[in-house]
Amino acid sequence: MSQQNVNIVRQLFDAFNRLDGNAMRDLWTVDAEWRPAYIGGGLLEGASFRGHEGVTEFVELQSETWESVVVEPLEMRDLGDQVLAEVRLRAVGRASGVPVERITWNVFSLRDGKAATGVVYKGREEALRALAASDTETGPLPEVSRKRGAGTSAERE
Repeated sequence: MSQQNVNIVRQLFDAFNRLDGNAMRDLWTVDAEWRPAYIGGGLLEGASFRGHEGVTEFVELQSETWESVVVEPLEMRDLGDQVLAEVRLRAVGRASGVPVERITWNVFSLRDGKAATGVVYKGREEALRALAASDTETGPLPEVSRKRGAGTSAERE
């Protein structure tokens, strides 16, 4: 079941890269909550996009803000009903033309074959603390499943 969850998260990233709001909406539960760390190139404290309308709104905001935007999952950890992903965000500002590159850590909780919550953290330790504080019973975090050619975390920092 959990490998299925990793595949669902991969589909979310693919749909985001296509800016396909319909596909994104179909991959989230009706009561979904998405909390990004960045939007419009800046830190977005406490923002939350709820439900199918919120997820669609978030996708629509991307094309208004960015000339181009791509997310690339670098690592994915299968945690049963949760998935932890290290993600590289690359974007070019629509108005400024300024390129932006950020590494974030995304924690997704999945239910009934769909993403129920997604939270983006600025750093690995912050994401791991959030996972440790959650009520999961997954035990120790498993080894990282790394995409070929992604390099080590130290090489990317």
